[in-house]
Amino acid sequence: MRVKPHSEKESCVNDFLDLARVRQDMRSDRELAQALQVGSPSVSGWRSGKIHPRPMTCMKLAELAELPLGLVLGTICEANAPNEEEAAVWRKLAEQSLAARSGSRRRTPGIAPRAGSGRGTSDSRPLPA
Repeated sequence: MRVKPHSEKESCVNDFLDLARVRQDMRSDRELAQALQVGSPSVSGWRSGKIHPRPMTCMKLAELAELPLGLVLGTICEANAPNEEEAAVWRKLAEQSLAARSGSRRRTPGIAPRAGSGRGTSDSRPLPA
């Protein structure tokens, strides 16, 4: 899996949202919002990068997308980290989740391999420090 650069953070969230929809056979973001127990405006905000899913929502998203929580949370939080030092912590979490997952080596569509930089996140509130 490729950890995407910070500039691609919206597409990272979109990749996770799209994967959850595909894996759960959902036809709309409205269905996805219901499954995530959020309003449709939250999903729209995540897609546009204006807001980012909170950690509890990331947990639900990871379950729906059938991905490790560390990958989803690490990717999303990395892209929204206030500095490179914090981003590196989140990146490491995502990379370790990928390494642990590679034992079962199931390819995830929409997310390509490469070690490196960032991703996107949270509802309307900022992530906890």
